Amino acid sequence: MRLRFAFGALSAVLLLGACNQVTPVAVTDEPVRGQKTAALTPQVIGGTPSATGARPYQVALLSGGRQFCGGTLISDQWVLTAAHCVSGTSVTSISVRAGSLSATSGGQLKTVASGRVHPSYTDVTRGYDVAVLRVASPFTLGSTVSPAALPTPAFAASAAAVGTIQTISGWGMTVGGNSGSASTVLREANLPVISNGSCGSQLGQTIPNGMICGDKNSQGQTGCHGDSGGPFASVRNGKYFVFGVVSWGTPSVCNKATAFARVSEYQPWITTNTGVQPQGDSTTPPPNSKTYTGSVGQGASSYQPGTAGFTFGGGAITGALTGPSGTDFDLYLQKLSGSSWTDVAASEGSTSTENLNYTAASGTYRWQVYGYSGSGSYTLTETK
Repeated sequence: MRLRFAFGALSAVLLLGACNQVTPVAVTDEPVRGQKTAALTPQVIGGTPSATGARPYQVALLSGGRQFCGGTLISDQWVLTAAHCVSGTSVTSISVRAGSLSATSGGQLKTVASGRVHPSYTDVTRGYDVAVLRVASPFTLGSTVSPAALPTPAFAASAAAVGTIQTISGWGMTVGGNSGSASTVLREANLPVISNGSCGSQLGQTIPNGMICGDKNSQGQTGCHGDSGGPFASVRNGKYFVFGVVSWGTPSVCNKATAFARVSEYQPWITTNTGVQPQGDSTTPPPNSKTYTGSVGQGASSYQPGTAGFTFGGGAITGALTGPSGTDFDLYLQKLSGSSWTDVAASEGSTSTENLNYTAASGTYRWQVYGYSGSGSYTLTETK
């Protein structure tokens, strides 16, 4: 019972630029300084709308009231984004919105006081496409505004390894071509991490170690579904981690892999310039986690903690599913409505590694593990 969300192909050129613009000051489609090609306008076509609070680390970068790139909150005052979003720009002309599904209204809006671009950045295909921005006053943290942690290189080696599923999110266009318009809500897609060699074969470029790549998933959703500078992230050990920064993709249709700046590669530089320390060496589950085990066959479902579900008072809830290699299991969170169950959140990657994050109202819920392809045992870790 996969949800029927489908992303179409997108008309694009090399850079994964912002909604209708890349350069914050000019607010145009012109390439940023040092950029050899025009900016890609990413397009979320039939994408999955994010739930309120599901991506509390996601921020929008704005100039003149218009959104042009995305970013990741890594502390109450620091934002991680792409170098090509802000290179050659007066960063104090930028404002940052957090805590809203809309890029242009709601949530909290802060002005940027200062910023730093990685000194080795010259071109997106060569890596180093990272920058950090400090807002003038701290964001108030809560259920809808919360930073993602920086991973250590050792932690990222397993938590963002090839085959894991990471989530890209942003405000992209809803249809392809020049007639497209920006999405009015934050959208997301789960993408499998692929090797840099496989990525390079698709993109026709050598992919350096400073990049991590996400492939299109089994629903045809590709890495162009989000804005430049935005996050490639997931929950690990009950905590949000950002493993990539949206950087660049294929010309024209952008229907292959997407390259992200590998955050763990630049973590020392980020920490030196922001003071934000990395996390993630511990694999000890948090005390509010619960682990379920079970098995599921192809075309069948398994429910946890059983068909009757559990009572939940409301708040953030996450599920991390792992199953056998070579299988494809999907994870759903269902809520009891009257006498029937309704899907309220889903993770439907092309493997049996699924991560689902949802901000729930009070009610009765249950997990559904669905065997889309193959069969075997699984482990499901719930954190709430």
